[in-house]
Amino acid sequence: MRVLSRSRTGFILGAAALVLAGCSSLPPGEVPIVNRNVASGESTALDSPITLGGISDSGATHTVAPGDTIYNISQRYGVNASDLMQMNAITDPTTLRLGQVLHLPRATKAPVTTASSAVKIHRLEAQAPIETATVIAPAETSSSEPVIKAAEEKPAVHEAKAPEKKEAPAVIPGTRFLWPARGPILSDYAKNGKGLDIGGTEGSVVVAAGAGQILFVGGGVKGYGNLVIVKHTPTLVTAYGHNSKVVVKPGDQVKAGQKIAEMGSTDADRVMLRFEVRDKGQPVDPMKYLPPARQ
Repeated sequence: MRVLSRSRTGFILGAAALVLAGCSSLPPGEVPIVNRNVASGESTALDSPITLGGISDSGATHTVAPGDTIYNISQRYGVNASDLMQMNAITDPTTLRLGQVLHLPRATKAPVTTASSAVKIHRLEAQAPIETATVIAPAETSSSEPVIKAAEEKPAVHEAKAPEKKEAPAVIPGTRFLWPARGPILSDYAKNGKGLDIGGTEGSVVVAAGAGQILFVGGGVKGYGNLVIVKHTPTLVTAYGHNSKVVVKPGDQVKAGQKIAEMGSTDADRVMLRFEVRDKGQPVDPMKYLPPARQ
């Protein structure tokens, strides 16, 4: 039995590099699968995994089922999400198709059941009502009558309404996201057809534009450097590229405005943040989701 020749392995690597060249080069929902069929008369030893771009193919596969994501598949088999994407030439983790067959890289850690991520999410959800209850309860039990009397004796009612009136105009109707970083816009959607390039200094804070779950963290997507993808709805995600440092991991729940990374220049010629909004795998103009002016 013979192992795949260098020329054939080089061909596979070249094909993967072309696919990774751009996130929007493929139609939504279509992800190429690396052809591992061997020419007649050749075979690959089952006990000698194929190596693709430094990643070893375990020889096992997974068929995409309803509810599957790159993150929960990687957790189920104990593999790196970035390696799983690179092994299958996937540039957008939101475009998995039902019935799609994924080749699995060799495990880098012990498989984790999906129950662990569910527990993590329940804990985060449970904290919110507990904190709210502790704030309200002491306010009602600790000298509630004097507070009411003080409000009657002093014009505190007018003072309480004043901030509410001031805050109301700050809420922009129809706005869904916050600005992910402060800095000048170097390139907009009209120029690059993908998103915004926001300038800044090394280490500047990058925040989640909206609440959601961290879907992907890694540097395997060419042209984006250290990339973070946040899933907000079943079809809507935001992407944050060229980060120097990432402070979240796949599966984390984040709030709007929460720090997720620091601005950098990975896979870029200057310090900047590449910010993209994608709906059903297709890039859309981020300005449709952002406030008209940064504060």
